[in-house]
Amino acid sequence: MKNKLTLHYVIGITAFAIALYALYLLYLNPERTKSLIITIIGCTLVGVGQMLIIRRKSSKDN
Repeated sequence: MKNKLTLHYVIGITAFAIALYALYLLYLNPERTKSLIITIIGCTLVGVGQMLIIRRKSSKDN
Protein backbone atom coordinates (compact mmCIF):
# COMPACT_ATOMS: atom_id res chain seq x y z
CA MET A 1 0.00 0.00 0.00
CA LYS A 2 2.88 2.36 0.75
CA ASN A 3 4.26 2.11 -2.81
CA LYS A 4 0.98 3.24 -4.33
CA LEU A 5 0.74 6.14 -1.90
CA THR A 6 4.31 7.16 -2.72
CA LEU A 7 3.43 7.10 -6.41
CA HIS A 8 0.56 9.54 -5.76
CA TYR A 9 2.96 11.84 -3.88
CA VAL A 10 5.42 11.79 -6.80
CA ILE A 11 2.69 12.48 -9.38
CA GLY A 12 1.25 15.33 -7.30
CA ILE A 13 4.60 17.00 -6.67
CA THR A 14 5.58 16.66 -10.33
CA ALA A 15 2.27 18.16 -11.48
CA PHE A 16 2.69 21.17 -9.21
CA ALA A 17 6.31 21.60 -10.34
CA ILE A 18 5.24 21.59 -13.99
CA ALA A 19 2.51 24.13 -13.22
CA LEU A 20 5.02 26.42 -11.52
CA TYR A 21 7.45 26.07 -14.44
CA ALA A 22 4.66 26.91 -16.89
CA LEU A 23 3.83 29.96 -14.78
CA TYR A 24 7.49 31.00 -14.97
CA LEU A 25 7.49 30.53 -18.75
CA LEU A 26 4.32 32.61 -18.95
CA TYR A 27 6.13 35.37 -17.08
CA LEU A 28 9.08 35.21 -19.49
CA ASN A 29 7.09 34.92 -22.73
CA PRO A 30 3.49 36.19 -22.49
CA GLU A 31 2.86 35.48 -26.20
CA ARG A 32 2.17 31.77 -25.52
CA THR A 33 -0.61 32.51 -23.06
CA LYS A 34 -3.22 30.02 -24.27
CA SER A 35 -1.09 26.88 -24.21
CA LEU A 36 0.59 27.76 -20.92
CA ILE A 37 -2.70 28.56 -19.18
CA ILE A 38 -4.09 25.20 -20.31
CA THR A 39 -0.95 23.50 -18.96
CA ILE A 40 -1.20 25.34 -15.64
CA ILE A 41 -4.88 24.49 -15.18
CA GLY A 42 -4.40 20.84 -16.19
CA CYS A 43 -1.42 20.24 -13.93
CA THR A 44 -3.10 22.00 -11.02
CA LEU A 45 -6.17 19.79 -11.41
CA VAL A 46 -3.98 16.67 -11.50
CA GLY A 47 -2.12 17.83 -8.39
CA VAL A 48 -5.30 18.57 -6.46
CA GLY A 49 -6.74 15.22 -7.53
CA GLN A 50 -3.65 13.44 -6.24
CA MET A 51 -3.90 15.32 -2.93
CA LEU A 52 -7.51 14.19 -2.56
CA ILE A 53 -6.55 10.58 -3.31
CA ILE A 54 -3.75 10.74 -0.73
CA ARG A 55 -6.11 12.20 1.87
CA ARG A 56 -8.72 9.52 1.19
CA LYS A 57 -6.21 6.66 1.36
CA SER A 58 -4.60 8.07 4.50
CA SER A 59 -7.93 8.41 6.30
CA LYS A 60 -8.95 4.90 5.19
CA ASP A 61 -5.78 3.43 6.76
CA ASN A 62 -6.45 5.10 10.11
